[in-house]
Amino acid sequence: MKTIAQNFYGFTPETIDFLWELRMNNNKQWMTENRNRYITLLKEPFEALTAVLLERFQRAHPDISVDTAISRINRDIRFSKDKSPYRARRWMVLKEPMLSGTQWKQRPVFYFELMPEGYVSGMGFYENSPQYMRMFRKRIDAAPELFAGIIEGLLEQNGYKLLGEKYKRTQRKVPYAPEIMQWYDRKSLELVVERRCIDALLFSEDLVADILQKWECMIPLYRYLREITLEE
Repeated sequence: MKTIAQNFYGFTPETIDFLWELRMNNNKQWMTENRNRYITLLKEPFEALTAVLLERFQRAHPDISVDTAISRINRDIRFSKDKSPYRARRWMVLKEPMLSGTQWKQRPVFYFELMPEGYVSGMGFYENSPQYMRMFRKRIDAAPELFAGIIEGLLEQNGYKLLGEKYKRTQRKVPYAPEIMQWYDRKSLELVVERRCIDALLFSEDLVADILQKWECMIPLYRYLREITLEE
Protein backbone atom coordinates (compact mmCIF):
# COMPACT_ATOMS: atom_id res chain seq x y z
CA MET A 1 0.00 0.00 0.00
CA LYS A 2 1.47 3.35 -1.02
CA THR A 3 0.51 6.68 0.44
CA ILE A 4 1.61 10.27 0.18
CA ALA A 5 2.36 11.46 3.68
CA GLN A 6 1.08 14.79 4.86
CA ASN A 7 3.29 17.15 6.82
CA PHE A 8 3.33 16.75 10.58
CA TYR A 9 4.91 19.42 12.73
CA GLY A 10 3.77 18.26 16.15
CA PHE A 11 0.65 18.77 18.18
CA THR A 12 0.02 22.03 20.02
CA PRO A 13 -0.75 22.95 23.63
CA GLU A 14 -4.23 23.78 22.36
CA THR A 15 -4.64 20.11 21.37
CA ILE A 16 -4.15 19.09 24.98
CA ASP A 17 -6.46 21.87 26.17
CA PHE A 18 -9.14 20.54 23.83
CA LEU A 19 -8.82 17.00 25.19
CA TRP A 20 -9.09 18.20 28.79
CA GLU A 21 -12.10 20.33 27.96
CA LEU A 22 -13.76 17.45 26.15
CA ARG A 23 -13.26 15.22 29.17
CA MET A 24 -14.92 17.81 31.39
CA ASN A 25 -17.70 18.63 28.90
CA ASN A 26 -18.43 15.28 27.32
CA ASN A 27 -21.77 16.05 25.69
CA LYS A 28 -23.19 16.65 22.24
CA GLN A 29 -23.87 20.35 22.71
CA TRP A 30 -20.27 21.10 23.67
CA MET A 31 -18.90 19.05 20.79
CA THR A 32 -21.20 20.75 18.32
CA GLU A 33 -20.01 24.13 19.50
CA ASN A 34 -16.36 23.04 19.32
CA ARG A 35 -16.46 20.91 16.16
CA ASN A 36 -14.09 23.20 14.26
CA ARG A 37 -11.58 23.07 17.11
CA TYR A 38 -11.78 19.28 17.05
CA ILE A 39 -11.00 19.20 13.33
CA THR A 40 -8.16 21.71 13.48
CA LEU A 41 -6.53 20.75 16.77
CA LEU A 42 -6.99 16.96 16.88
CA LYS A 43 -8.41 15.31 13.78
CA GLU A 44 -6.21 16.87 11.11
CA PRO A 45 -2.83 16.69 12.94
CA PHE A 46 -3.55 13.14 14.10
CA GLU A 47 -4.32 12.04 10.54
CA ALA A 48 -1.13 13.77 9.37
CA LEU A 49 0.92 11.95 12.03
CA THR A 50 -0.63 8.64 11.01
CA ALA A 51 0.14 9.21 7.33
CA VAL A 52 3.77 10.12 8.06
CA LEU A 53 4.26 7.11 10.34
CA LEU A 54 2.82 4.76 7.71
CA GLU A 55 4.95 6.20 4.90
CA ARG A 56 8.21 6.06 6.88
CA PHE A 57 7.50 2.61 8.28
CA GLN A 58 6.81 1.26 4.79
CA ARG A 59 9.98 2.86 3.48
CA ALA A 60 12.06 1.22 6.24
CA HIS A 61 10.30 -2.17 6.02
CA PRO A 62 8.91 -2.71 2.53
CA ASP A 63 8.50 -6.43 3.21
CA ILE A 64 6.00 -5.81 6.04
CA SER A 65 2.60 -5.02 4.57
CA VAL A 66 0.55 -2.71 6.80
CA ASP A 67 -2.17 -0.13 6.68
CA THR A 68 -3.75 2.06 9.35
CA ALA A 69 -6.82 2.49 11.50
CA ILE A 70 -7.65 5.53 13.62
CA SER A 71 -10.09 5.63 16.50
CA ARG A 72 -13.33 7.51 16.05
CA ILE A 73 -14.13 10.40 18.36
CA ASN A 74 -17.61 8.95 18.94
CA ARG A 75 -17.96 6.10 21.43
CA ASP A 76 -20.26 3.13 20.96
CA ILE A 77 -22.36 3.47 24.10
CA ARG A 78 -25.08 0.95 23.27
CA PHE A 79 -23.77 -1.71 25.65
CA SER A 80 -21.66 0.46 27.95
CA LYS A 81 -22.45 1.69 31.45
CA ASP A 82 -20.43 4.80 30.62
CA LYS A 83 -22.74 6.88 28.41
CA SER A 84 -20.16 9.57 27.61
CA PRO A 85 -20.62 10.02 23.85
CA TYR A 86 -17.01 10.96 22.98
CA ARG A 87 -13.47 9.73 23.56
CA ALA A 88 -11.20 12.27 25.26
CA ARG A 89 -8.21 10.52 23.69
CA ARG A 90 -7.20 9.26 20.26
CA TRP A 91 -5.20 6.29 18.98
CA MET A 92 -3.90 4.93 15.71
CA VAL A 93 -2.57 1.52 14.73
CA LEU A 94 -0.44 0.01 12.01
CA LYS A 95 -2.17 -3.26 11.27
CA GLU A 96 -2.18 -6.09 8.79
CA PRO A 97 -4.11 -4.99 5.68
CA MET A 98 -7.29 -6.51 4.31
CA LEU A 99 -8.63 -7.64 7.68
CA SER A 100 -12.38 -7.21 7.67
CA GLY A 101 -14.24 -5.29 10.36
CA THR A 102 -12.56 -5.55 13.74
CA GLN A 103 -10.63 -8.73 12.93
CA TRP A 104 -7.35 -6.83 13.22
CA LYS A 105 -7.97 -6.36 16.96
CA GLN A 106 -6.88 -9.96 17.59
CA ARG A 107 -3.65 -9.57 15.63
CA PRO A 108 -0.43 -7.79 16.66
CA VAL A 109 -0.34 -4.07 15.85
CA PHE A 110 1.93 -1.09 16.40
CA TYR A 111 0.14 1.82 17.98
CA PHE A 112 0.30 5.36 19.31
CA GLU A 113 -2.22 6.90 21.70
CA LEU A 114 -2.64 10.51 22.82
CA MET A 115 -4.40 11.40 26.09
CA PRO A 116 -4.76 14.60 28.13
CA GLU A 117 -2.21 13.21 30.62
CA GLY A 118 0.40 12.10 28.10
CA TYR A 119 0.99 9.57 25.35
CA VAL A 120 1.87 5.94 24.77
CA SER A 121 3.53 4.05 21.92
CA GLY A 122 3.88 0.32 21.69
CA MET A 123 3.06 -3.00 20.10
CA GLY A 124 0.53 -5.58 21.15
CA PHE A 125 -3.07 -6.64 20.82
CA TYR A 126 -6.29 -4.71 21.15
CA GLU A 127 -7.98 -7.98 22.11
CA ASN A 128 -6.21 -11.27 22.80
CA SER A 129 -8.14 -14.45 22.02
CA PRO A 130 -7.45 -17.50 24.22
CA GLN A 131 -6.95 -19.54 21.06
CA TYR A 132 -4.23 -17.21 19.78
CA MET A 133 -2.43 -17.27 23.12
CA ARG A 134 -2.50 -21.08 23.10
CA MET A 135 -0.81 -21.02 19.71
CA PHE A 136 1.67 -18.46 21.05
CA ARG A 137 2.67 -20.85 23.86
CA LYS A 138 2.76 -23.75 21.41
CA ARG A 139 5.23 -21.90 19.24
CA ILE A 140 7.44 -21.12 22.22
CA ASP A 141 7.34 -24.80 23.21
CA ALA A 142 8.50 -25.78 19.73
CA ALA A 143 11.66 -23.66 19.97
CA PRO A 144 12.11 -21.89 23.33
CA GLU A 145 15.65 -20.85 22.45
CA LEU A 146 14.35 -18.95 19.42
CA PHE A 147 11.91 -16.95 21.54
CA ALA A 148 14.58 -16.36 24.20
CA GLY A 149 16.83 -14.82 21.55
CA ILE A 150 14.06 -12.51 20.33
CA ILE A 151 13.22 -11.11 23.76
CA GLU A 152 16.78 -11.01 25.10
CA GLY A 153 17.41 -7.53 26.49
CA LEU A 154 14.18 -6.21 25.03
CA LEU A 155 12.65 -4.97 28.27
CA GLU A 156 15.84 -3.05 29.07
CA GLN A 157 15.57 -0.96 25.89
CA ASN A 158 13.86 2.45 25.68
CA GLY A 159 11.94 2.01 28.90
CA TYR A 160 9.67 -0.74 27.63
CA LYS A 161 7.05 -2.23 29.95
CA LEU A 162 5.45 -5.64 29.44
CA LEU A 163 1.74 -5.45 30.21
CA GLY A 164 -1.14 -7.91 30.06
CA GLU A 165 -3.16 -9.93 32.55
CA LYS A 166 -1.35 -12.98 33.92
CA TYR A 167 -2.79 -16.37 34.76
CA LYS A 168 -3.07 -17.14 38.45
CA ARG A 169 -1.38 -20.48 37.80
CA THR A 170 1.53 -21.16 35.51
CA GLN A 171 0.66 -22.66 32.15
CA ARG A 172 3.63 -25.02 32.11
CA LYS A 173 4.44 -27.92 34.46
CA VAL A 174 8.18 -27.54 33.92
CA PRO A 175 8.77 -23.79 33.73
CA TYR A 176 11.26 -22.13 31.44
CA ALA A 177 13.58 -19.43 32.71
CA PRO A 178 11.80 -16.46 34.34
CA GLU A 179 12.64 -14.29 31.32
CA ILE A 180 10.41 -16.51 29.16
CA MET A 181 7.74 -17.30 31.73
CA GLN A 182 6.85 -13.65 32.24
CA TRP A 183 5.64 -13.74 28.62
CA TYR A 184 4.39 -17.33 28.59
CA ASP A 185 1.99 -16.98 31.53
CA ARG A 186 -0.02 -14.05 30.22
CA LYS A 187 -3.55 -13.90 28.90
CA SER A 188 -2.64 -10.89 26.80
CA LEU A 189 0.49 -9.14 25.58
CA GLU A 190 1.40 -5.51 25.25
CA LEU A 191 4.85 -3.92 25.07
CA VAL A 192 4.66 -0.19 25.72
CA VAL A 193 6.56 3.00 26.40
CA GLU A 194 4.45 5.34 28.50
CA ARG A 195 4.97 9.08 28.95
CA ARG A 196 2.54 10.18 31.62
CA CYS A 197 3.32 13.84 31.03
CA ILE A 198 3.03 16.52 28.39
CA ASP A 199 6.51 17.37 27.14
CA ALA A 200 8.15 19.34 24.34
CA LEU A 201 8.54 16.27 22.13
CA LEU A 202 4.78 16.09 21.71
CA PHE A 203 4.84 19.55 20.12
CA SER A 204 7.66 18.73 17.71
CA GLU A 205 7.94 16.94 14.38
CA ASP A 206 10.60 14.82 16.14
CA LEU A 207 7.73 12.87 17.69
CA VAL A 208 7.60 10.81 14.48
CA ALA A 209 11.22 9.65 14.78
CA ASP A 210 10.72 8.89 18.48
CA ILE A 211 7.69 6.65 17.83
CA LEU A 212 9.43 4.86 14.97
CA GLN A 213 12.52 4.26 17.10
CA LYS A 214 10.40 2.65 19.81
CA TRP A 215 8.66 0.45 17.25
CA GLU A 216 11.92 -0.51 15.54
CA CYS A 217 13.24 -2.47 18.51
CA MET A 218 9.98 -4.42 18.55
CA ILE A 219 10.22 -5.56 14.90
CA PRO A 220 11.68 -9.07 15.58
CA LEU A 221 8.97 -9.77 18.17
CA TYR A 222 6.29 -8.36 15.89
CA ARG A 223 7.39 -10.66 13.08
CA TYR A 224 7.33 -13.62 15.47
CA LEU A 225 3.80 -12.81 16.64
CA ARG A 226 2.53 -12.05 13.16
CA GLU A 227 3.62 -15.45 11.90
CA ILE A 228 1.39 -17.19 14.42
CA THR A 229 -1.84 -18.49 12.95
CA LEU A 230 -4.74 -20.34 14.53
CA GLU A 231 -4.20 -23.28 12.16
CA GLU A 232 -0.75 -24.25 13.48
